[in-house]
Amino acid sequence: MKFNDKIKNHMKTDMAYTTIEERLADVIFKMSEVGTDIAIVKSKRDIVGLITASDIYWVLVKEVFKENAKKAEIPKEIEDVKVIDVMRGPPTKKFMTSCQIKGSNPCLQTDETTTIKDAIRIMEKSGLHHILVTGEKNKLVGTLSSNDIIRSFGKSKATKD
Repeated sequence: MKFNDKIKNHMKTDMAYTTIEERLADVIFKMSEVGTDIAIVKSKRDIVGLITASDIYWVLVKEVFKENAKKAEIPKEIEDVKVIDVMRGPPTKKFMTSCQIKGSNPCLQTDETTTIKDAIRIMEKSGLHHILVTGEKNKLVGTLSSNDIIRSFGKSKATKD
């Protein structure tokens, strides 16, 4: 893989969708079914945000290290946590404002013809590790994460050896 490769060759096209009211346990199941580390949060037809494996992990960490830290299992309360309580929002909204991105959608998106180099720049500037990828007519066609980029570099190295 090269830095000027287009992201459409490295993005994931299988996507998990959720709503802000869905239970976290259900979202975890959807994400694992699709084999992705991100779920796209929708309200009706609009995308309103993202929830990532990292977001979910930090909820689990908080629960494990609460006063019940001696227990070896995750408390049942996790099952009833809603997506809206976990989604990253404020840092993303702050970035969008500073970059003059309009609207209330706290998601980064770019076109599928964007290069890996530019995708890395977008992620670095925003502090986020996931990008929604759009195609013709601004239609969502996939997602790209920093993990996808790393995997692609790893695969290209393995095929050269």
